Amino acid sequence: MKQNNQPITYPYSRTSTYLSTAFIIGVVVWSIPHLLKFVEASDVKDYMLIVAFDVTFIVMAVIVVVKYTIPAILGQIALELNNEELVSYMRNVSIPWNDIEDIDLRSGKSSSSLYITFKVETDHGSHIRIPLQFVMGKDEDIYETVKAYKQHSHTGS
Repeated sequence: MKQNNQPITYPYSRTSTYLSTAFIIGVVVWSIPHLLKFVEASDVKDYMLIVAFDVTFIVMAVIVVVKYTIPAILGQIALELNNEELVSYMRNVSIPWNDIEDIDLRSGKSSSSLYITFKVETDHGSHIRIPLQFVMGKDEDIYETVKAYKQHSHTGS
């Protein structure tokens, strides 16, 4: 087993965060003419529906910008592998290699996630999912690197 694995870090993906932010803002901008049409027609029911829709998407945009876009712009780390643990800054969680039973890559609609099963029940339950959508790199490559790092970690099994 290696004793001095160098930490491996993956920054936030600027492309994914920019696209997600642009999409959400685009939906809000697209809805503005409809909102104005309903205001002019004094259609309160439809007006309130569009306002609720816009507020939901504005909140989503703020969350994406604060949680993903700003860290991407600043070049911050999204995922770190070091001798002791796997750290997901997106999920704000550190997982000691000793606590990990299995690591799997599961595909979703828009991206994949690392699906980590724990040896024993933790505060996170029996598993945790770490989405890779906002992590720079190819999902399969990240997965293979995480698996290899755990296998060669001095604390891994």
